[in-house]
Order: sequence, then structure tokens, then C-alpha cells
Amino acid sequence: MIGLAFPATAEARPKSAGQASSTAPAASLKPGTLIRYDRIALPRNYRAMAWRILYVTRDYKMRPILSTGLVVLPDKAARIPMERKFVAWAHPTTGIARKCAPSLRDSPIRAIGGLNELVASGLVVAATDYPGLGTDGPVGYLVGRGQAYATIDSIRAAKQIPGVGGGKDFALWGYSQGGHAALFGAEVAKSYAPDLNLKGVAAIAPPTDLATLLRANLGSVAGRILASFTLSSWNVKYGAPLSSLLDRTAASLVEEVGRSCVDDLGGKLDALAAQKGLKQNFLRSDPASVEPWADLMVQNSLYSLSPRVPALVIQGTADDIVRPEVTTQFVRAACRSGAKMEYVTLQGKGHGGAMEAGEKRAVAWLAARLAGQPPRSNCR
Repeated sequence: MIGLAFPATAEARPKSAGQASSTAPAASLKPGTLIRYDRIALPRNYRAMAWRILYVTRDYKMRPILSTGLVVLPDKAARIPMERKFVAWAHPTTGIARKCAPSLRDSPIRAIGGLNELVASGLVVAATDYPGLGTDGPVGYLVGRGQAYATIDSIRAAKQIPGVGGGKDFALWGYSQGGHAALFGAEVAKSYAPDLNLKGVAAIAPPTDLATLLRANLGSVAGRILASFTLSSWNVKYGAPLSSLLDRTAASLVEEVGRSCVDDLGGKLDALAAQKGLKQNFLRSDPASVEPWADLMVQNSLYSLSPRVPALVIQGTADDIVRPEVTTQFVRAACRSGAKMEYVTLQGKGHGGAMEAGEKRAVAWLAARLAGQPPRSNCR
């Protein structure tokens, strides 16, 4: 699958997919407006239907922008559409190039965390690609508000597919980059989407204090790749100049890294090769000390969580990408603010291991919140 050929003002109806090409949607279109939907086949063991979608959302400045994504409707979903519950999935890092959209992969549903359990629970799943992946960019990698809006609006769009419908109750669920998007979504949901009712948010290994994580990870290959994604994306998204942080050689390498997708082996090898020229000290200055980078780091970091929404955070103690001490600091601050927080640490689990070990627990927690069961908190 190459992409989706979706004109911005087309009437929503099934259509075949082709090369992605889309323009900015009209400002008059409300956030969450479904533009197109396209039925896709699922493996026979899935008792569900699925669609690729194109919908309207908002960027970090509340300007209209398009996003693609997936919607999965389980056979076990409530028979009365208004009784159906939703989970909005926010995916981990795949890359910042337009081709890196999970919904455009050959097996797009593989990118949805805990999908088997979600389908078995009868929960309708909406999985955004985020704007700029699968549509015209620029992508806002780790741009908290923009990714949060797209995640929430995927629910609004899903409800417009004929035969899906649904009630107001939903939950947010994400891993790594997606955990960042989900937690930002919990912060903005009440004001951004008063038509919906957020029942809980679950995040595994969410990046929170971006400046601290960037500094801690520059010594690793993965850290340099993720830093490259952030710098390249923000350079385009915000117009933040790379010249204040990088020399010409480093800037060229950062842009080359940004052309690779890291959710398949070939892309990972390309990214590994591109970052080889980047030394541990490839940054001229700490972004947290140079404007506008310093302000952008603060804008897109999470230092606490409001008490409005129950939250589950799962963190591996051996994670060398999202450092456990940073997540623990965030959780402690959220607890001090009165958040209904359950914090689970997985001993000896790294970044990927935490997801493998924690996703079933996270889905069970989400299903319980959507079933109306009261959350527990282990804040001290």
C-alpha cells in the first residue's frame, strides 16, 4: 500500500486507495469531520471490520489539518450503536517521513497495541497516524497538542462511519511517543472535546520531560535517531532554526535520518547508517538553553497531570530510552496534584519489553474504566 488519494472536500464514501495527496481542509470543517473511509480486509481470525480513514483535525495552533488512521469495529461491540465504547490508540515512533504512517503498512493492524484484547472486549478502536504521516506534512513529532487533537478526533471521525455510531465514552491509550500523545490528550480533552466523555488514559513508557530525556540519550544510537526526528520535525513544523544547534554536516545527517521509518528492518538499517556520522556531542548547544528550542521543549513536555482523568502509567525499570527516573518524577508530581494515578513498574524490562509485558494489563484497565468500575490509585 503506497498511500491514500483523498481530496480534502470529498464526500465520505468507500473508495480505493492510491498515492496520498491532500490539501489543507476548509476551516469551516469541524474537528473530527470524516472525509473518506475505505474498508480493509482483516485476517480471518479477527472477528471485526476495519477501515482506513481520512479526517479533519487541528494542529497545535488550532489550524485545520488532515490525518489518516484506522478504525476497527469488533463483532462483539454493543449491538446498539449508542452503547458502544471507544479506545483511541496513539502509536509509538515509526518515523517522521510521510511514508511512515502505520495505516499504510501491508499489515496495518499489527501496529495497534493490545488489539486482540481490545477486540475481545468489544471496544471500538480508532488509531490515528497523526497529521503528516500518510498526508501532507509537516509531521509534528512529539508536538503534544497537535498529536493529542488528532488522537481525540479519530474517535469523532470513527463515529461517522455508517454502521459504527457510538456513544460519548472513550479512553486514551498509547505507548512511547503515543503515551506522550495520550497523556497530552487527557489534559486537553475536556476543553477540546466537550461532546465526548474521557473515562481514563493508559500510557506505557511515555516521554514526559523531553529536555532531560534528550540530554540523557545522546550517547546512544537510539537517542541520536530520536533526537534527529525531533530536531528535523520541529525545524519544519515550528520554523525553529537548526543552525543554532548544528553545523552543516550534522544538519544534513539529521535530515537524512529523518527520511527513514524505524518500524521495519530496512528502515532501521537506513537510520542506523545515517546516524553513524553523528558524534555524541553533535549538538553545538543544549536545546534547553537556546530559543526557540528551549520554549518548545517546555511546551511539549509533561511535568504533571490534572486530577480530572484516571490514569495508568506503566514503566520498565531497565528502559534506556524513556528513563524510569524521569517517568517516576512525573508520576510523583501528578500524585501531588491529586491525580488518580496507578503506577506500575516492570522490573528488568526495557523500552520494548515494557510494552510486551504491560499491554494486556493496560487494556484490561481501560476496559474496566469504560465499564464504569472505579479506578485505584497507589499514590503515596
